[in-house]
Amino acid sequence: MEPVSLTVGALVATLLTKAAEKSGENLADTAMAAVTRVVGWLKNRFTQTTDEEGSQALAWAEGAPDSPSRLRALAEVVDRRAEADPEFKSQLQRLVDDAKQQQGLQVGSITQSASGDKNVQNARIQGSSINVSHGTPPPTAAQG
Repeated sequence: MEPVSLTVGALVATLLTKAAEKSGENLADTAMAAVTRVVGWLKNRFTQTTDEEGSQALAWAEGAPDSPSRLRALAEVVDRRAEADPEFKSQLQRLVDDAKQQQGLQVGSITQSASGDKNVQNARIQGSSINVSHGTPPPTAAQG
């Protein structure tokens, strides 16, 4: 099975999360600098274009980088901007690619495991397939 490709917005959100997770550890200076460049570029871009929604989403995510709803909101804003502006996407993708290469910030794929109510979660998945298995169903009364 092919791993799901992450959007540039999801990668930005993941970088913020990884940097926050590692902040108490010895995250390499180059890795932290790469994340700082991504965040700084976004701040400058949102300010220069008077993008209040983008500025708010970024500040909100920075304030609680362990909050899935805040990171999702940031990813959605970044993805909308990237879809509407190829230059935005290209420049940001270069910064994200640089950050992904730094030690301690591996964000190449996502694996999600869940148990319980057989819930499935996905968002804007394109060009990939998702397989969901709930295991072997219990036998029915007619089979038993």
